[in-house]
Amino acid sequence: MLWTQRFFALLDVICLVLLAEQAYTQYQSLLSNEVLTSLEFFSRTLFLLGWFSLIFSAILLAIPKKAGLWLYYAQLPLRLIFFIFSFGFISLLTYIVNWPIITNMLMPLIVFGELLRLYYAVQIHRNYHK
Repeated sequence: MLWTQRFFALLDVICLVLLAEQAYTQYQSLLSNEVLTSLEFFSRTLFLLGWFSLIFSAILLAIPKKAGLWLYYAQLPLRLIFFIFSFGFISLLTYIVNWPIITNMLMPLIVFGELLRLYYAVQIHRNYHK
């Protein structure tokens, strides 16, 4: 199960890299002279906090520490709100294959992968971090 946590850390690093451009855009929008509503400011700040927390969860899961699982549990609402999915890299298939059936199946597959990760995280937590 320790290798499973390290695999989760690798997924977090992949997610971190793939969302780097979006995080940079969000950061630039906060620094610009653009007038933001409180909701826009709040959502961009939450996205950046979720993105930065991927760094710490990847480190803590690679070690593997119990705090990495707790951080993953705390990230879960942000992951669902902002589509920061561990298996989001699967959506890159649309650049290779342009079949409508695959495009329709990708999002449920990615969400299923995230729920499967949550299930295994809870199992690891129960069995190894009592």
